[in-house]
Amino acid sequence: MATRRYGISKGETEFQITEAVGAATSADNVEVTVDFDAPAGKTITKAEVLSALDMIKNHITKGNWPPA
Repeated sequence: MATRRYGISKGETEFQITEAVGAATSADNVEVTVDFDAPAGKTITKAEVLSALDMIKNHITKGNWPPA
């Protein structure tokens, strides 16, 4: 399980999120890929993933929409 992909499309809810192993695809409007394939001691924790998602959310909130 080196990479985990989470996806959701417009109109879906948290109960319809797809979760799969592998690289990103264009199956959903929004996809997040977490890469666990890192050198020993460098693997990402759940807390770090959630923190990164917060930072992405803040970046989108403060930026122009739609992005150019």
